[in-house]
Amino acid sequence: MKSFTRAIAIVLVAVASLALPRSAHAQASLYVPLDDIAYRFADALIARGELRGVSLLERPYTAAQMSAGADTALAHTHSPVIRSYAIALRTALERYAVNAGGAATSADQPAFIANADVFSTAQTSGQRELMLADTNHSVTGGAGFRLAMVAGPVAAMIHPIIDNRLNHDPDFAGKQDRVLAGRTEDAYVSGQWKYGTLFAGRMARNWGPSSLQGLQLGSAPYTYDQLYTQIGTDRIHMSALATRLDDDFQPDGVYARYFYTHRLSVRWRDLEVGTSEGYLAYGIGRSYDPSLLNPLNIYALSWRNEHVAGNLTLGGTVALRTTRFGNYSAELLLGNRQIDSCPTLACQEPASYGYSATAEGIPFFGDQRLFASYSRLSALAYRGKEGPAAQYASLGVGLGQPFSDYDEVKAGVDLALVPYTTVKLYGAFRRQGQGDFHLPFPTPAQYSTTPGFLDGVVEHTARVGVEGGGMIAPGVELTGDVGVNHSTNADHLIGVTRNEIAARARFQWTPKGLYF
Repeated sequence: MKSFTRAIAIVLVAVASLALPRSAHAQASLYVPLDDIAYRFADALIARGELRGVSLLERPYTAAQMSAGADTALAHTHSPVIRSYAIALRTALERYAVNAGGAATSADQPAFIANADVFSTAQTSGQRELMLADTNHSVTGGAGFRLAMVAGPVAAMIHPIIDNRLNHDPDFAGKQDRVLAGRTEDAYVSGQWKYGTLFAGRMARNWGPSSLQGLQLGSAPYTYDQLYTQIGTDRIHMSALATRLDDDFQPDGVYARYFYTHRLSVRWRDLEVGTSEGYLAYGIGRSYDPSLLNPLNIYALSWRNEHVAGNLTLGGTVALRTTRFGNYSAELLLGNRQIDSCPTLACQEPASYGYSATAEGIPFFGDQRLFASYSRLSALAYRGKEGPAAQYASLGVGLGQPFSDYDEVKAGVDLALVPYTTVKLYGAFRRQGQGDFHLPFPTPAQYSTTPGFLDGVVEHTARVGVEGGGMIAPGVELTGDVGVNHSTNADHLIGVTRNEIAARARFQWTPKGLYF
């Protein structure tokens, strides 16, 4: 994948360089990573009817998109707290504003920004999903460095980090016995034109309701290298992603694994609709497949007609903004679903599916808003009968959501009481079965007795908590999620009850950047 990404990056830079003289009006913008505090303030503004120009179903946003929304909110918002959110959003975006220092961004004079982050994380669980918290307590430190460039329609960034929290995360596939744990968090070059985008590098993406992990494509895995393209406009466009996943080692050989997904999005006024396909291709000696790299191809037809071996998933999303009653979104994912005439037992595999729904920004009183969500994944979601090579995961972490065989309901109130600080009080309840996409797919003889949902001993977890983020001063941020879990059948052991505080807090300081 590294050589492939490098080759694409070289082509991208060459194409962008040729396009610069003809596209002087085009101006690229850096992407804002999904774990940035900017999204805390953006979500608070979206829940109150602002940032109407951004998608509710596709992230990340660019700094330019978010900055424009913050400016619009400041122009007509009179609430002091809501105005503070817009100001905090603009302040958080300064680390991605390459031309904030007055540097030029023309074809012959690119502009650069360099800055650093220093942070500390205190947590009671190494597991990132606090509803399934473990007992790995830690207080760790870290630092990151960011170097970015914008020149006309080209944007590029590299963001390596040292973060010792990784040594405590069971989802992290790297070595966990190092004095300093680190990785390249973001690194990409992107060409952005009026009717298209070409991206090569690594960054987290999420397709689905913004308050949840996407079912087809989510941000649960650690960032991975990818080729991403988008063709069209904000109103209608096709997005496509291709990446090579980790190899699967089997007795008969090493299976190379590739993931492809594309999504058609249509926006009409306050309604946004999307349909997607995901395809996990694999094989000994396999490489990239041109029919799947084609973003306008229909995978379901190639799969059947051209005998492309792999595992297909289908998805759909919808979101609706309302002026007075909040924002609503939903997602559906379909995996194994027999549609052919096939009387044999081998064709009667249990279905795999997932769906989720959210309601955000429901008026409560004053600037306060209510929210609620529900998500569900079947016991066989993200698994294929073809074997481990068909596992819908990157380095063991689901490409969509990180767990299967569960459902969870969450509801609460989004408070706007403290300037520059977002606060959500919530309650949640989760049922977690023992269905796990890391396990082998059942054999045909087991199909009739395989539960479709909540397999084995079901763990029940209720949680009450508070989450949010605040900007203490420009460049000084605190985010966290603190709550109490009450679990029955804990760790899938009948009759075992556990009560615990499950919390995570992160303090970060980002000094003002250097522009040149």
